[in-house]
Amino acid sequence: MSIEQFDPKTDEQRLRACHEMVVSGQLEDDPNAPAPSYGMFRGWWAYGFSGEPREVWLASAADGEPLGCYLLELPDRENKTVGFVYLQVSPAHRRHGVGTALLAHATAQAEQSGRTMLQADIRTGSPGDRFAVAVGARPGLAAARRVLDVGSGLVARLARLRADAEAHADGYALRYFIGPVPDDLVAQNCALEKAMADAPHESWFEPPEFDADRIRRNEVRLLAQGVRRYSIAAMHAATSEMAALTQLLVDPATDGWGFQEITAVTRPHRGHRLGMLVKIAMLQQIAELEPQVRQIMTFNALDNEHMIAVNNELGHRVSDVFQGYELDVAAAPTLTSLSVSTAG
Repeated sequence: MSIEQFDPKTDEQRLRACHEMVVSGQLEDDPNAPAPSYGMFRGWWAYGFSGEPREVWLASAADGEPLGCYLLELPDRENKTVGFVYLQVSPAHRRHGVGTALLAHATAQAEQSGRTMLQADIRTGSPGDRFAVAVGARPGLAAARRVLDVGSGLVARLARLRADAEAHADGYALRYFIGPVPDDLVAQNCALEKAMADAPHESWFEPPEFDADRIRRNEVRLLAQGVRRYSIAAMHAATSEMAALTQLLVDPATDGWGFQEITAVTRPHRGHRLGMLVKIAMLQQIAELEPQVRQIMTFNALDNEHMIAVNNELGHRVSDVFQGYELDVAAAPTLTSLSVSTAG
């Protein structure tokens, strides 16, 4: 088996091989969600979250058949001691040591980059979950994926829910935009992203600091993915401050689904039901502009009580739990692996 690094921005053949392995494993790995479209996958693996450095490696048999692959994200602004890894083995080649070999390789690469820990989020009950336990990874923060069924029953309730939220939000107005953040809102968008630092996270995790460059680099990923992003902000009339923001993606290649991104309220403006208000307004807009969307997916840490309460009121249901796992790179020498050759 050989493990070779490639550039996901330019090597479409290898990237498609990785995507095909993810799609073929979807039924076993994550059956309650759609497989990522190639556009979504390419944007994720090639650009990631705001363009942080990354490595992509493909494992192949002697005859060239793809066996597995992994993405290793190596942030260079925050979390410089952590490597975030996503590892995939072709369903036809599982339980033959490929995953162990790839993990040993990933830990070695992480160590070369000065990382002391690998982290991954894995669906509870999946083959990856069992693998993480088997290699001695320790559990960390868990999150639930919640799905909202968008139908006539929900749409009928939204007007009542919105009226209730608006009764608590006097002095705020909504601003809608599609696509890139308008120039006059970039700085305030950064402040909203900073508000996400209050969400539950591991003690070691350093929430990202946002600036205009990071906002714009994230939009490069969205462009590569070919998605439509909808944003709704609650603006405080007296100060013109952006007090709340919600954003949602629609992928034309993933029929029937919407993907929730940020929903945040800045600390000075909490207690006015602004989080509920912007989410309701988003659902109404999506029902009008994207009527094909029948389900919306979001993630919440299991102890994020405030946002869970909002989502429960809207009617979200838990589809799966994803467990965060951590593995010290010092464990790499203890991993038994297949005989491999590498090329960088």
